[in-house]
Amino acid sequence: MRIGRILPAASLLAGAALWLFIAVIPALADGGPHVAATNSGLGGLNADSCAGCHRAHTAQGPLLLATATADALCLTCHGSAGVGASTDVESGIQYKVALPAGSSGQDASSGTAVLGALRGGGFVTARIDSSNPARVLRSQTDYIYQLAKVRVLAAGRPVTSAHLNTASNGLSAPQVAWGNAAPNTGAGPTVTLGCTTCHNPHGNGQYRILNPIPSPAAMIGTFTPIASPGAKVTDAALPPVGDARNYTVIQAPGGTLLASAAATAAGSAGAAAGDYWHVRVPWNSAGYGTADAPNGLSVSFDTQITAWCSSCHVQHYSTFDYLPNPSGDTLYNYRHVTTGMLACTTCHVAHGSNARMEGQYSSTQPFPNGSAPLYPIGSAATGDSRLLKVDNRGTCQLCHDPTQSVSTAGGGTYAGPDPTPGVP
Repeated sequence: MRIGRILPAASLLAGAALWLFIAVIPALADGGPHVAATNSGLGGLNADSCAGCHRAHTAQGPLLLATATADALCLTCHGSAGVGASTDVESGIQYKVALPAGSSGQDASSGTAVLGALRGGGFVTARIDSSNPARVLRSQTDYIYQLAKVRVLAAGRPVTSAHLNTASNGLSAPQVAWGNAAPNTGAGPTVTLGCTTCHNPHGNGQYRILNPIPSPAAMIGTFTPIASPGAKVTDAALPPVGDARNYTVIQAPGGTLLASAAATAAGSAGAAAGDYWHVRVPWNSAGYGTADAPNGLSVSFDTQITAWCSSCHVQHYSTFDYLPNPSGDTLYNYRHVTTGMLACTTCHVAHGSNARMEGQYSSTQPFPNGSAPLYPIGSAATGDSRLLKVDNRGTCQLCHDPTQSVSTAGGGTYAGPDPTPGVP
């Protein structure tokens, strides 16, 4: 929850009527009202959190929701004008947690500060410095062991692609669950997505309350859900009272930090700290470094999150790369490997990216069904980024040196630009 966040007077006035309407949600620890044990009754049958979202007789939306739609309800806390959560998924940032002076965690003065940029980007703006990636080569023939960096911007930029099309981001074209089709049956169905397509607002004990079986609504074609029990992504235990999880790209060896610890680790770099290409820490060490799973656990996060993404984009999953192992599908025949460290989230963000596809080839790259990019150069949202973290196809060069001129002739060195700071 965004505890004690201090907003400008105009924002407070604008939100006052809303909060009188939906009531004040209790200031709980991370997880807020989305805790399975509370809402299932395992924690007792006198839960208070139901009133934060539902009205028995004065509901304004289906399922007795306090707002007209589920997405609107989510954004009353997690939106740019919301005051109920530390995560602002529209702006792509997380706020520091403010607590009364003298309590454990952070002091009350931190309530106005931005902790950092969210790992998933944002639905309206994101802070991905997509035009300035950097890498450090090792002595390999054509592959760089993820020793790359995509910096964080000090301020957000409008997104060019997002998983949720809203009036605020201007992305209103139909969305397609690419690859959610049987072999040789097409590109995938057109669907409608919402917050609860991917997340369970009542809690389920999974990482980021992700639904093991995502549930988009099919508009054109047939969406085929993954079989039960779905793709689960393991989560760590709730943090101690008075702290919140760190969902930003500011991380450290050994897994996810708590928000108060992450704020300290960020140091003077503040909200511009972190790395969007972050896979292992320290990223520029002499070796692999220490595994850094976003869920803070030793389980294989990369494998789990890839399985989860592939529950919708099933044809994108591949254990092979450019090796002579075609899938047999005429459309998704050869596919980039998505196993091991090469998770879907290595190259893509989940919510929205501000990267720009404006090169001669990247800007005209068609979708799998042959249609043109939704937002080509000259449109309001220039250069559809496909949720990638780097402009054009710089994503490829963060790992590959196809000419081998640098990694071989250069003895495994790279002539800049050197990433700074050295360790996020």
